[in-house]
Amino acid sequence: MMMESKVADASLQHLLYMAQIVEARDPYTAGHLWRVAQFSKRLGQSLGMNSTDLFQLTLGAYLHDLGKITVPDQVLNKKGRLESSEILQMQAHSLAGYRMLARYELSQPIAILARDHHEHWDGCGYPQQLDSTRIILGARIIGLCDTLDAMTSNRPYRDGMPLKEALELIWSARNIQFDPTIVDEFLRIDQEQLLHIIGHSDLNRPLLSCPYCGPVVEMPPDDQLATFCRVCTGKFHIRRDKIGRVWLEDFDTVHGGPEKMIAEPDMTHLSTLFALDPISQSINSGTT
Repeated sequence: MMMESKVADASLQHLLYMAQIVEARDPYTAGHLWRVAQFSKRLGQSLGMNSTDLFQLTLGAYLHDLGKITVPDQVLNKKGRLESSEILQMQAHSLAGYRMLARYELSQPIAILARDHHEHWDGCGYPQQLDSTRIILGARIIGLCDTLDAMTSNRPYRDGMPLKEALELIWSARNIQFDPTIVDEFLRIDQEQLLHIIGHSDLNRPLLSCPYCGPVVEMPPDDQLATFCRVCTGKFHIRRDKIGRVWLEDFDTVHGGPEKMIAEPDMTHLSTLFALDPISQSINSGTT
């Protein structure tokens, strides 16, 4: 059992590392995986999920976009509207993620969440156009939370919309894109809790815009006083005032090297989302 637990733990860390690499490819989506996992975890708690299902949901939410590692950069990072062929390439990520995750014995239930999180309540989603009775609960939750983060996050061609407006759009998609029961429960969550997730890459770690090139810059996970932009490699002072506001100031002409661009999974940071031990018992117990 100890050896199985170590293998499961190593496999999980490998998957989390791969997810970090996917996220690092798009400088505008920093923290997306953490936010979707946090939204999903809060909603799962509100729905009364048990600890095992909640663990699987949170992990599945963090790994839901793993298949995007197969999407070309010119499609993944395109600033304008996607062509029809590019849309198909982007949509293929859900099946790609399923196939990647299904290779790991410990993550079979998680693979279904990656595959089905773009299915819609009315049967018009992808990749299988499942009707509402065939979409598992976890996939319905992740689909809603993924959409909320997409609407409230800044992109190169638009600013993120206010939470109130995003929630109104989610409400309007009840019985169409989303399970109405899940929408109703999500709207009962205190909006202050959601605002502490939006625009962050961890608790109390707000995302900041690079003063030079625009993409978001993640706050370091510790008390460092400087950070780098992954795109232009500019280095900036992190400034804070007495009321908690944070901003970046130019660090003269200092730039980071390639090592600063390496995606590293922060296991301390990730452990706040889900308990990492025992891994094999938690993941292999069933499908969310």
